[in-house]
Amino acid sequence: MKKISAVMLLSFILILSGCGESATNEPVEPVLNVEQFSLVNQAFVKDKLGEPESFEDINYQTPSTGANNVLTYFYYDWEGYYSEFVFDDKDRLIRINIYVSDNPESKFVKTTFKEHLKQLGISPAERMTKAADTGFAWRYQSVSDKIDEVWSIGSDKDIDVIKISFDVRPFM
Repeated sequence: MKKISAVMLLSFILILSGCGESATNEPVEPVLNVEQFSLVNQAFVKDKLGEPESFEDINYQTPSTGANNVLTYFYYDWEGYYSEFVFDDKDRLIRINIYVSDNPESKFVKTTFKEHLKQLGISPAERMTKAADTGFAWRYQSVSDKIDEVWSIGSDKDIDVIKISFDVRPFM
């Protein structure tokens, strides 16, 4: 009788733990597969996302060196997200900024940074390092072989702004 009770208890625990795992290990559908955009040119982005709603060239001064750069910004509004695709003067995509809109379907719920990266289609590298975690902002560097930095800003529950840098040097 004790063996049957023990087996039933063990089975019940396994069933419960299996249910818990399925809730936390559900596959995350990326909002955007960010890694595919690493250092690509304007033509590639237009091929993937279509023509931008607007674009502009901005004179930008690198804070650490004082060097002047002309950056080209492509502005998109896709699936409830506003975004800026930033190209350097060599026609390389060096940063994507994503802003959440008022659409409740377009939000990033704050869980863990690794889960957040899954929402962006990013596979983190072993060498990824935390530069900041304030409770309202995450900033990680050497995120993957293709991504220098991810900076996510919001509240303690949601993320409102994401900055993904493929080449962070112009912004340092």
